[in-house]
Amino acid sequence: MNDLILSWIRTAVPAAVGAFVAWLALRGVEVDPQTVIAVTAAAGAAATTFYQAVVSTLQRRWPIVGVLLGSTRRPTYSADQGYHPGQHTGRDLTGF
Repeated sequence: MNDLILSWIRTAVPAAVGAFVAWLALRGVEVDPQTVIAVTAAAGAAATTFYQAVVSTLQRRWPIVGVLLGSTRRPTYSADQGYHPGQHTGRDLTGF
């Protein structure tokens, strides 16, 4: 599987789990209409971050746990992918 697609999957799965956990956690919670979006977004972000951190940490010890991120395989990032921070590549935004 392409590493880019793999990285998308391993980002989307924790986001979906975080949103679902936030939805479950906030069921039955009475919040005024002006703060519903803020509370939901904060709870989703917190749940997503917590899930990603816990599963990634556990995957280091037990690689099979990576399935909870969508794949047990981790994407690999090569240092030679066409862009080097701090080095002019000629593809900057000066043409806009």
